[in-house]
Amino acid sequence: MMNFFRKHKVAIILVILIGFFGGTFIAGFGVSTFGNSASSFDTVAVINGKKIPYKYYYSLYNSTLGSLRQSGQELTDELIKLTQNQILRTLVQDELIWQQTKKYGITVSDNELAQDIQSYPYFLNANEQFDSRNYYQFLNNLRMSPKDFESLRRKQIAANKLQLLVASATQVTKSEMESLGSSNIPELTQIKANEILNDWFDTVKKNSKIEILLDDNRA
Repeated sequence: MMNFFRKHKVAIILVILIGFFGGTFIAGFGVSTFGNSASSFDTVAVINGKKIPYKYYYSLYNSTLGSLRQSGQELTDELIKLTQNQILRTLVQDELIWQQTKKYGITVSDNELAQDIQSYPYFLNANEQFDSRNYYQFLNNLRMSPKDFESLRRKQIAANKLQLLVASATQVTKSEMESLGSSNIPELTQIKANEILNDWFDTVKKNSKIEILLDDNRA
């Protein structure tokens, strides 16, 4: 399945975050869509009145570039700009979806968040048990507090739930199977759910007020 929630997350994941910040999505979300505004020192964007802190962007941006350097990747101007844009877009779309999940009554409990973090392989020790030292080392490398990191992760878990909710309510008709020339119900259902999510998210974007405050001098 072409996973709507993951297919566009490229630059921000790269090395250190690959496989962890799954579950969010973005489609046709160009920076030019945001418009321009005077910069605010502590804020990179405002989504329907909700501020996205600059510290989130700063942590992800610096950690990603640091990992690229360690991997021997040449940091061209093009790659740096791509990374900046992808991180900013990801933060914006995560906030957009988080606001929508709350409208649908989708919540993420503290227990769900803890289970998600404690089950991630990166944080386990040799005995396959959660090791807080690994967790805090990860956050130290990311230059992010547990509170800030867990806030970002909570949003992405909620986005995963929304994906599952849409998929569970999606049904493929006989005429749709015939028109697509396939009888693979699970695959067709996933494709249809993906199309529904794309259309829905396009509507969300159009009906949202998105203001970008980050400028090149502060990136």
